[in-house]
Amino acid sequence: MKRVGCLLVLAALLMAGCASTPPVTTTSRPEQAAPQVPPQTTPPAAPQATSQPEQRADTPAQASPPPAAADAPPETAEPAQVPPRSSLLSAEALGIYRTPEQQQEPPRKDELAVIASAKTLIGKPPDAKVTVNGKGFTLDCIGTVSAIYYGLSLDVTKDFSIYTGNGVNRLYMTLKERDALHTDKYPRPGDVIIWDNTWDVKGDGDRVHDPRTHAGIVLAVDEDGTIYYVHENLYKGVMIETMNLLRPTVARDERGKLINSGMAIASKAGGPKPAHSLAGDVFNCFGDVLGLKDYFYVDLAQQDGDGGGAQVDVALTADR
Repeated sequence: MKRVGCLLVLAALLMAGCASTPPVTTTSRPEQAAPQVPPQTTPPAAPQATSQPEQRADTPAQASPPPAAADAPPETAEPAQVPPRSSLLSAEALGIYRTPEQQQEPPRKDELAVIASAKTLIGKPPDAKVTVNGKGFTLDCIGTVSAIYYGLSLDVTKDFSIYTGNGVNRLYMTLKERDALHTDKYPRPGDVIIWDNTWDVKGDGDRVHDPRTHAGIVLAVDEDGTIYYVHENLYKGVMIETMNLLRPTVARDERGKLINSGMAIASKAGGPKPAHSLAGDVFNCFGDVLGLKDYFYVDLAQQDGDGGGAQVDVALTADR
Protein backbone atom coordinates (compact mmCIF):
# COMPACT_ATOMS: atom_id res chain seq x y z
CA MET A 1 0.00 0.00 0.00
CA LYS A 2 2.85 2.41 0.82
CA ARG A 3 4.31 1.91 -2.67
CA VAL A 4 0.93 2.42 -4.37
CA GLY A 5 0.34 5.66 -2.43
CA CYS A 6 3.71 7.08 -3.50
CA LEU A 7 3.08 6.17 -7.13
CA LEU A 8 -0.25 7.97 -7.07
CA VAL A 9 1.32 11.17 -5.69
CA LEU A 10 4.20 11.00 -8.19
CA ALA A 11 1.82 10.46 -11.11
CA ALA A 12 -0.26 13.44 -10.06
CA LEU A 13 2.81 15.67 -9.79
CA LEU A 14 4.14 14.69 -13.21
CA MET A 15 0.79 15.31 -14.88
CA ALA A 16 0.43 18.74 -13.20
CA GLY A 17 3.80 20.08 -14.49
CA CYS A 18 7.12 20.69 -12.69
CA ALA A 19 7.21 24.44 -12.89
CA SER A 20 3.90 25.00 -11.12
CA THR A 21 4.09 22.15 -8.57
CA PRO A 22 4.73 23.26 -4.98
CA PRO A 23 7.38 21.46 -2.99
CA VAL A 24 6.34 17.98 -1.80
CA THR A 25 5.51 18.10 1.89
CA THR A 26 6.92 15.71 4.44
CA THR A 27 3.57 13.90 4.63
CA SER A 28 4.19 12.42 1.20
CA ARG A 29 7.44 10.74 2.22
CA PRO A 30 6.92 6.93 2.47
CA GLU A 31 8.57 6.55 5.83
CA GLN A 32 6.25 9.17 7.40
CA ALA A 33 3.03 8.32 5.57
CA ALA A 34 2.54 4.86 7.14
CA PRO A 35 1.48 6.05 10.62
CA GLN A 36 -1.14 8.37 9.11
CA VAL A 37 -2.90 5.69 7.00
CA PRO A 38 -5.39 3.51 8.97
CA PRO A 39 -4.96 -0.23 8.58
CA GLN A 40 -7.04 -1.74 5.76
CA THR A 41 -7.97 -5.35 5.41
CA THR A 42 -9.06 -5.07 1.83
CA PRO A 43 -6.88 -3.36 -0.79
CA PRO A 44 -8.69 -0.80 -2.97
CA ALA A 45 -9.88 -1.93 -6.38
CA ALA A 46 -7.71 -1.09 -9.36
CA PRO A 47 -10.21 1.32 -10.95
CA GLN A 48 -10.29 3.38 -7.77
CA ALA A 49 -6.49 3.68 -7.82
CA THR A 50 -6.45 5.26 -11.29
CA SER A 51 -9.69 7.24 -11.49
CA GLN A 52 -8.78 9.72 -8.73
CA PRO A 53 -12.36 10.81 -7.96
CA GLU A 54 -11.16 13.42 -5.44
CA GLN A 55 -8.33 15.94 -5.60
CA ARG A 56 -5.80 16.12 -2.76
CA ALA A 57 -5.65 19.47 -1.05
CA ASP A 58 -1.91 19.75 -1.76
CA THR A 59 -2.10 18.65 -5.40
CA PRO A 60 -2.90 21.12 -8.26
CA ALA A 61 -6.07 20.33 -10.17
CA GLN A 62 -5.50 18.61 -13.49
CA ALA A 63 -8.64 20.06 -15.04
CA SER A 64 -7.22 23.62 -14.85
CA PRO A 65 -3.62 23.59 -16.12
CA PRO A 66 -1.49 26.59 -15.17
CA PRO A 67 -0.99 29.36 -17.77
CA ALA A 68 1.56 28.66 -20.48
CA ALA A 69 3.87 31.33 -19.13
CA ALA A 70 4.08 29.51 -15.83
CA ASP A 71 5.07 26.27 -17.59
CA ALA A 72 8.12 27.92 -19.23
CA PRO A 73 11.41 27.19 -17.46
CA PRO A 74 12.81 30.26 -15.68
CA GLU A 75 15.91 30.32 -17.93
CA THR A 76 13.78 30.91 -21.03
CA ALA A 77 12.49 34.25 -19.77
CA GLU A 78 13.70 37.24 -21.82
CA PRO A 79 16.80 38.73 -20.16
CA ALA A 80 16.75 42.30 -18.97
CA GLN A 81 18.07 44.83 -21.46
CA VAL A 82 21.66 45.85 -20.68
CA PRO A 83 22.63 49.42 -21.70
CA PRO A 84 25.38 49.62 -24.32
CA ARG A 85 28.91 49.89 -22.94
CA SER A 86 30.37 51.88 -25.80
CA SER A 87 30.35 55.03 -23.66
CA LEU A 88 32.72 53.31 -21.24
CA LEU A 89 35.21 52.79 -24.06
CA SER A 90 34.98 56.23 -25.60
CA ALA A 91 38.05 58.42 -25.86
CA GLU A 92 36.40 61.00 -23.61
CA ALA A 93 35.71 58.43 -20.89
CA LEU A 94 39.31 57.24 -21.07
CA GLY A 95 40.60 60.79 -20.83
CA ILE A 96 42.25 60.67 -24.26
CA TYR A 97 41.65 62.36 -27.61
CA ARG A 98 41.58 59.14 -29.64
CA THR A 99 40.73 55.59 -28.61
CA PRO A 100 43.58 53.03 -28.56
CA GLU A 101 42.14 51.50 -31.74
CA GLN A 102 42.23 54.87 -33.50
CA GLN A 103 45.77 55.50 -32.34
CA GLN A 104 46.92 52.18 -33.85
CA GLU A 105 45.27 52.49 -37.27
CA PRO A 106 47.58 52.48 -40.33
CA PRO A 107 48.38 55.93 -41.74
CA ARG A 108 45.54 57.45 -43.73
CA LYS A 109 45.87 59.10 -47.12
CA ASP A 110 46.04 62.64 -45.72
CA GLU A 111 48.58 61.59 -43.09
CA LEU A 112 50.79 60.10 -45.80
CA ALA A 113 50.43 63.37 -47.70
CA VAL A 114 51.85 65.27 -44.70
CA ILE A 115 54.86 62.94 -44.65
CA ALA A 116 55.41 63.42 -48.37
CA SER A 117 55.20 67.21 -48.02
CA ALA A 118 57.68 67.17 -45.13
CA LYS A 119 60.20 65.15 -47.17
CA THR A 120 60.43 67.96 -49.72
CA LEU A 121 61.80 70.29 -47.02
CA ILE A 122 64.08 67.97 -45.01
CA GLY A 123 67.68 69.09 -45.29
CA LYS A 124 66.89 72.76 -45.91
CA PRO A 125 69.11 75.11 -43.86
CA PRO A 126 67.73 77.30 -41.05
CA ASP A 127 65.57 80.20 -42.23
CA ALA A 128 65.71 79.08 -45.86
CA LYS A 129 63.26 80.73 -48.25
CA VAL A 130 60.93 78.36 -50.11
CA THR A 131 57.80 78.54 -52.22
CA VAL A 132 55.09 75.94 -51.72
CA ASN A 133 52.07 75.92 -54.03
CA GLY A 134 52.81 79.49 -55.04
CA LYS A 135 53.17 80.83 -51.51
CA GLY A 136 56.43 81.97 -49.91
CA PHE A 137 57.65 80.71 -46.54
CA THR A 138 60.68 81.30 -44.33
CA LEU A 139 61.72 78.00 -42.75
CA ASP A 140 61.97 79.07 -39.16
CA CYS A 141 59.99 77.08 -36.58
CA ILE A 142 56.38 77.85 -37.47
CA GLY A 143 57.27 78.69 -41.06
CA THR A 144 58.39 75.08 -41.57
CA VAL A 145 55.17 73.76 -40.03
CA SER A 146 53.04 76.10 -42.12
CA ALA A 147 54.88 75.22 -45.35
CA ILE A 148 54.40 71.47 -44.80
CA TYR A 149 50.66 71.81 -44.28
CA TYR A 150 50.38 74.21 -47.22
CA GLY A 151 51.67 71.38 -49.37
CA LEU A 152 48.22 69.85 -48.71
CA SER A 153 46.46 73.17 -49.46
CA LEU A 154 45.94 73.77 -45.73
CA ASP A 155 46.63 77.29 -44.50
CA VAL A 156 47.11 77.04 -40.74
CA THR A 157 47.98 80.76 -40.61
CA LYS A 158 44.54 81.90 -41.81
CA ASP A 159 43.50 83.17 -38.35
CA PHE A 160 46.88 84.44 -37.18
CA SER A 161 45.69 88.05 -37.36
CA ILE A 162 43.06 87.31 -34.69
CA TYR A 163 45.55 86.35 -32.00
CA THR A 164 48.67 87.83 -30.42
CA GLY A 165 52.13 86.48 -29.70
CA ASN A 166 54.43 84.47 -31.91
CA GLY A 167 53.31 82.08 -34.62
CA VAL A 168 53.34 79.06 -32.30
CA ASN A 169 50.96 80.74 -29.86
CA ARG A 170 48.68 81.84 -32.69
CA LEU A 171 48.44 78.29 -34.04
CA TYR A 172 47.91 76.99 -30.50
CA MET A 173 44.99 79.40 -29.95
CA THR A 174 43.47 78.53 -33.33
CA LEU A 175 43.42 74.84 -32.40
CA LYS A 176 42.40 75.39 -28.79
CA GLU A 177 39.25 77.30 -29.71
CA ARG A 178 38.22 74.37 -31.90
CA ASP A 179 38.90 71.67 -29.27
CA ALA A 180 41.65 70.11 -31.37
CA LEU A 181 44.42 70.01 -28.73
CA HIS A 182 45.34 66.81 -26.88
CA THR A 183 48.09 65.07 -24.92
CA ASP A 184 47.79 61.44 -26.08
CA LYS A 185 51.01 59.51 -25.61
CA TYR A 186 50.55 57.99 -29.07
CA PRO A 187 49.67 60.79 -31.53
CA ARG A 188 48.84 60.37 -35.22
CA PRO A 189 51.05 61.32 -38.18
CA GLY A 190 50.12 64.85 -39.14
CA ASP A 191 49.53 66.09 -35.59
CA VAL A 192 51.33 69.33 -34.81
CA ILE A 193 53.51 69.39 -31.66
CA ILE A 194 53.78 72.40 -29.33
CA TRP A 195 56.71 72.78 -26.91
CA ASP A 196 57.35 75.18 -24.02
CA ASN A 197 60.49 76.90 -22.72
CA THR A 198 62.70 75.90 -25.64
CA TRP A 199 64.55 79.19 -25.54
CA ASP A 200 64.71 82.32 -23.42
CA VAL A 201 62.22 84.52 -25.24
CA LYS A 202 62.39 87.44 -22.80
CA GLY A 203 66.14 87.21 -22.33
CA ASP A 204 65.77 87.30 -18.55
CA GLY A 205 67.26 83.87 -17.84
CA ASP A 206 63.88 82.53 -16.69
CA ARG A 207 63.27 79.25 -18.50
CA VAL A 208 59.94 78.24 -16.97
CA HIS A 209 57.67 81.07 -18.08
CA ASP A 210 58.12 80.99 -21.84
CA PRO A 211 55.22 78.84 -23.04
CA ARG A 212 54.57 77.79 -26.63
CA THR A 213 57.95 78.61 -28.13
CA HIS A 214 58.46 75.84 -30.71
CA ALA A 215 56.48 73.57 -33.04
CA GLY A 216 56.95 70.49 -35.21
CA ILE A 217 54.87 67.79 -36.89
CA VAL A 218 54.51 64.08 -36.05
CA LEU A 219 55.61 61.74 -38.86
CA ALA A 220 55.53 58.32 -37.17
CA VAL A 221 55.28 56.59 -33.77
CA ASP A 222 57.05 53.40 -32.65
CA GLU A 223 55.40 50.79 -30.42
CA ASP A 224 57.64 51.86 -27.55
CA GLY A 225 56.17 55.36 -27.77
CA THR A 226 59.06 56.99 -29.61
CA ILE A 227 57.68 59.77 -31.81
CA TYR A 228 59.51 60.84 -34.96
CA TYR A 229 58.84 64.48 -35.76
CA VAL A 230 60.00 67.02 -38.31
CA HIS A 231 60.91 70.55 -37.30
CA GLU A 232 63.43 73.32 -37.89
CA ASN A 233 66.48 72.79 -35.74
CA LEU A 234 67.98 76.20 -34.99
CA TYR A 235 71.47 75.02 -35.93
CA LYS A 236 70.86 72.21 -38.43
CA GLY A 237 67.75 73.27 -40.30
CA VAL A 238 64.75 71.08 -41.21
CA MET A 239 65.29 67.58 -39.87
CA ILE A 240 63.69 64.57 -38.16
CA GLU A 241 64.21 64.05 -34.42
CA THR A 242 62.57 62.04 -31.63
CA MET A 243 60.44 62.38 -28.50
CA ASN A 244 59.03 59.80 -26.09
CA LEU A 245 56.33 60.88 -23.63
CA LEU A 246 56.44 57.56 -21.78
CA ARG A 247 60.02 58.35 -20.73
CA PRO A 248 60.30 62.13 -21.17
CA THR A 249 63.47 62.62 -19.13
CA VAL A 250 65.50 59.83 -20.77
CA ALA A 251 67.65 60.64 -23.79
CA ARG A 252 68.55 57.06 -24.76
CA ASP A 253 67.00 53.76 -23.77
CA GLU A 254 68.88 50.68 -22.54
CA ARG A 255 69.76 49.67 -26.11
CA GLY A 256 71.20 53.07 -26.90
CA LYS A 257 68.25 54.20 -29.03
CA LEU A 258 67.74 57.96 -29.02
CA ILE A 259 64.18 58.43 -27.75
CA ASN A 260 64.32 62.11 -26.73
CA SER A 261 66.31 64.60 -28.77
CA GLY A 262 67.67 67.77 -27.23
CA MET A 263 65.17 70.60 -27.61
CA ALA A 264 65.68 73.55 -25.23
CA ILE A 265 68.79 75.63 -25.86
CA ALA A 266 70.96 77.63 -23.49
CA SER A 267 69.97 81.19 -22.69
CA LYS A 268 73.16 82.39 -24.38
CA ALA A 269 75.83 80.87 -26.56
CA GLY A 270 78.13 78.67 -24.49
CA GLY A 271 75.83 78.89 -21.48
CA PRO A 272 74.73 75.97 -19.32
CA LYS A 273 72.15 73.51 -20.64
CA PRO A 274 68.66 74.12 -19.20
CA ALA A 275 67.47 71.77 -16.45
CA HIS A 276 64.68 70.59 -18.76
CA SER A 277 66.11 70.28 -22.22
CA LEU A 278 64.83 67.05 -23.78
CA ALA A 279 61.91 67.10 -26.21
CA GLY A 280 59.64 65.04 -23.96
CA ASP A 281 60.50 67.16 -20.94
CA VAL A 282 59.35 70.46 -22.46
CA PHE A 283 56.33 69.06 -24.31
CA ASN A 284 53.09 71.05 -24.12
CA CYS A 285 50.51 69.36 -26.37
CA PHE A 286 49.54 68.05 -29.80
CA GLY A 287 47.08 69.61 -32.23
CA ASP A 288 44.86 67.73 -34.68
CA VAL A 289 45.32 69.92 -37.75
CA LEU A 290 44.05 67.25 -40.13
CA GLY A 291 40.88 66.98 -38.10
CA LEU A 292 40.23 70.59 -39.15
CA LYS A 293 41.36 70.23 -42.76
CA ASP A 294 38.02 71.44 -44.08
CA TYR A 295 38.45 74.61 -42.04
CA PHE A 296 42.04 75.22 -43.14
CA TYR A 297 41.57 74.21 -46.77
CA VAL A 298 42.28 76.87 -49.41
CA ASP A 299 41.41 76.64 -53.09
CA LEU A 300 44.77 77.18 -54.74
CA ALA A 301 43.09 77.95 -58.04
CA GLN A 302 41.82 81.18 -56.48
CA GLN A 303 45.19 82.26 -55.09
CA ASP A 304 47.05 85.10 -56.79
CA GLY A 305 50.82 85.41 -56.81
CA ASP A 306 52.51 84.13 -53.67
CA GLY A 307 49.27 84.24 -51.66
CA GLY A 308 50.56 86.78 -49.13
CA GLY A 309 53.87 85.22 -48.16
CA ALA A 310 55.16 88.53 -46.79
CA GLN A 311 52.32 88.62 -44.26
CA VAL A 312 53.26 85.12 -43.13
CA ASP A 313 56.86 86.17 -42.50
CA VAL A 314 55.73 89.02 -40.26
CA ALA A 315 53.48 86.68 -38.25
CA LEU A 316 56.26 84.17 -37.69
CA THR A 317 58.79 86.40 -35.97
CA ALA A 318 60.26 85.40 -32.61
CA ASP A 319 59.94 81.65 -33.22
CA ARG A 320 62.83 79.44 -32.19
